[in-house]
Amino acid sequence: MSYKLPEIINTARGDQRKVGLELELAGIEIEKVAEIVQSLYGGDINEEHRYHYEISDSKLGDFRIELDARILRKMANRDIFGKWGTDLEEESIRKSLEDAVDKLAKTVVPLEVVMPPIPVTELYRLEDLRERLQENKAEGTHTSFVHAFGMHINIESPDLKTETLLNYLRSFLILYPWLLEVLEVDFSRRISPFVDPFSQKYVVKILEPSYNPDQEQFIRDYLEFNPTRNRPLDMMPIFARVNNKLIYPVMKGRKNDPRPTFHYRLPNSRIDDPEWRFEDEWNRWLEIEKLAGDKEMLHKLSRLYLTRNEETVMSFRREWATTVTILLDLDE
Repeated sequence: MSYKLPEIINTARGDQRKVGLELELAGIEIEKVAEIVQSLYGGDINEEHRYHYEISDSKLGDFRIELDARILRKMANRDIFGKWGTDLEEESIRKSLEDAVDKLAKTVVPLEVVMPPIPVTELYRLEDLRERLQENKAEGTHTSFVHAFGMHINIESPDLKTETLLNYLRSFLILYPWLLEVLEVDFSRRISPFVDPFSQKYVVKILEPSYNPDQEQFIRDYLEFNPTRNRPLDMMPIFARVNNKLIYPVMKGRKNDPRPTFHYRLPNSRIDDPEWRFEDEWNRWLEIEKLAGDKEMLHKLSRLYLTRNEETVMSFRREWATTVTILLDLDE
């Protein structure tokens, strides 16, 4: 399989940029997913508890597989039973309650497979995992109207300069209407709070050509409009890496590991589609990379976006998706 590469392969330090994938799915038991990962890449399976497995020291790095629900993780750690009294100390009663809650939660809660960051030139190696999950009838976004499952791409930025981060964000905002169309983002995910769109007021602010903030102002502006991780391009991890003193008070203890990556979380999890490849979503991201690196085109499209946005109200998003498809020769 031939994976396309971004125009910038190495970071400013000279190391190859890394990419980590996260995939939400259902239909397979967590133990089975762990066994699949181990069979492909080796490593040791560690059961932290019944809802959290880790595969350490594999050929690619450390994998994490967990049922993404706080209540289940608390239950697995038995915190919840301590509050309910000694009647639940008996193991058979405890297990029956665990199984009941477990079964109910698995109808709506995704199993999350967190893959290790690997060099961008080795990303193709994760397709073996995708294939095996498909063979084992993994369920994705479209298998149920309550499956608001996604696939996330964590791509390391070439550097942490404010100009670079701003250009990537501008590129994403310009391409967002096109991405919604071409990715056919599922309705269940659009109405869920996990990928709430950036407000139009913030988009206009960012795309204004005269907007040239320093690092602190850029982050403060982001936090003013987006005090959350629930955005299709989540900038919180990379901003925390740049200046965690500004980010930490806003997160208030919520999970946000500082790392030099853009957390792109818009794509559906199409793991139930035998024709789908991780490569499909990667190629869409590369369009963001390409535009971010073309400062002249980025400037022109920013100005055009602002002009069209003022002129068109009802049908702007769809018309803009058509406009960038033509101007950038994108896939429809």
